[in-house]
Amino acid sequence: MKKLSFLGLLFLLAFTVTGCQLYFGEEKDARDGVCLDDGYYVGGDWVSAQCPGGGNKCSSNKDCAAGCFCDLMKGTCDEGGFCSDSKDCPMGYKCDERSSCVPGGGACLGVISPSCTNGAPRCPQGSVPLIENGCYFDRDGDGQFDCSPVSQCQAPPTCDAYQYSADCAAAMCRTIVRGEGCTAGGGQACQDGQPGCICQRYIFERCEQNQL
Repeated sequence: MKKLSFLGLLFLLAFTVTGCQLYFGEEKDARDGVCLDDGYYVGGDWVSAQCPGGGNKCSSNKDCAAGCFCDLMKGTCDEGGFCSDSKDCPMGYKCDERSSCVPGGGACLGVISPSCTNGAPRCPQGSVPLIENGCYFDRDGDGQFDCSPVSQCQAPPTCDAYQYSADCAAAMCRTIVRGEGCTAGGGQACQDGQPGCICQRYIFERCEQNQL
């Protein structure tokens, strides 16, 4: 019983110290920098443990602490979050081998390469396909291409990404429709767009950039 109580006390004490104290021990001298309440050192020899809010210099994600990525534009580490797979990360990020969310994982804005022979996934209304490296992207690795809600896109999609007339119109793009069941005077079948041709219904066909 005493042994169990002692183990429980050790377990409780482990949670009373910050992350850097837990891993590196108490500060010994100025080389160790300052251990902040968030569990990260700032300055000193432990610069590789910096991250929240940015800080240490980097040239790749591996230069940053776990849970962080290298912002190549700034050349410093920034916080991305921890993950077990890409579904745990924000849109536009993916889970790497450090269990850290890093930029990638598909984007709403992108050009489909001529070498991409895969068709676009059918997305729910309000969403568009994810694109990476010139083709549609399987973000969660389940063998199916994935979509992103437009509200979570880091950059506005191009008009041709929208799959619904309401989304197309909301984006101030040009809605292209196709008439079906079209007839002219005398009940003769005709082609949508011909003079005097009236169609029973119009089907959304595609979304295009408005012409200036």
